[in-house]
Amino acid sequence: MMGAVRTYRAGERRTEDWYGGVLAPATPRDASGREQLAAERQGNRIGVVPAMWGDREHAANQGSFGDLGSMTLGIDGEVAGTSACPYGVFEVPAADSAYELTLRTMKIGQPSQVWKRSVSTETTWSFRSRFEEGVYSQGLPVLFPQYRLPEDGMKTLAAHDGQRITLGVTGHAGYRPGELRAAKLSYSYDGGGTWTEAATDRHDGVWTATVDHAGASGKQVTLKVALTDTKGNSVTQTVTRAYDVR
Repeated sequence: MMGAVRTYRAGERRTEDWYGGVLAPATPRDASGREQLAAERQGNRIGVVPAMWGDREHAANQGSFGDLGSMTLGIDGEVAGTSACPYGVFEVPAADSAYELTLRTMKIGQPSQVWKRSVSTETTWSFRSRFEEGVYSQGLPVLFPQYRLPEDGMKTLAAHDGQRITLGVTGHAGYRPGELRAAKLSYSYDGGGTWTEAATDRHDGVWTATVDHAGASGKQVTLKVALTDTKGNSVTQTVTRAYDVR
């Protein structure tokens, strides 16, 4: 991943968090750290280019032979297009329609030997879109989940009950999300074979999910979230081995 380009004064010090939270597809950023356009519509064509990995402040694109990704576009419940890359351009109808765009990412080969968290992800964005006369570029309303974990430097959580994961979303240069109006989180110790739904709570506009890991020392945790903003757009995301329990 890359951070913003900065100029430092002699003797200046700053702190910065890298690889915090859950690593997953994210808002792309330019060299100064500003959010870039991740998904847009031009006429009857849409293009989507999210960052393949990111934390809360940094982002990375597909960068090695070990990075694989693909996309599937559904329109009104029917498959309308696919891409063998973690980005794509698709022809779409003019009529107002319901869209589901799914991005899959994973690490394979030698790079996967040292990349032991977020080994694969699946993200599905749900939104509506239609052709608008006279509008050259429409930002698509895609949401990128963000997580804050009570983690250590190895991205592990203690084998305790009652630990809180903070949930949020960011948009991109073409879409500013509304506040979250619904949030769900489930976790699995067997790669998604069975799930435990976490209790979620909203306080002062901030959503948290409570996970119970007592007796789970040594387990690898897969997370699944479903988030919806007040504008009616939603995202579901599954992250395999998001963190481990120590």
